[in-house]
Amino acid sequence: MQSTAGLEQTLLDHLRQLPPDQQREVLDFAEFLHQKLPRQVFPQPSLQQLEQLASLPLSQRHQVLAPFIAATAQDFKTDPVLTEFSVLDGEDWEFPDDEP
Repeated sequence: MQSTAGLEQTLLDHLRQLPPDQQREVLDFAEFLHQKLPRQVFPQPSLQQLEQLASLPLSQRHQVLAPFIAATAQDFKTDPVLTEFSVLDGEDWEFPDDEP
């Protein structure tokens, strides 16, 4: 059986050989499969856990947080509480005390 890293590399190798329109189809299919996964509810970390995470080297932090990135990105796209701020995107905020 192929390791996760080996499987990812094989998938990337095949993906890179496809034309852009078929690469998009692969992405659409992967997103479809991801949406079918049951939503994971993650327990809220304690302050001590967050401090331990912050004390790790950056590369280790990335490894720990990698499983949560896709779900977080999806939340920012679909959660009404988070998406309501998208109206502020592109706004040029200036305050009277800001330096030029």
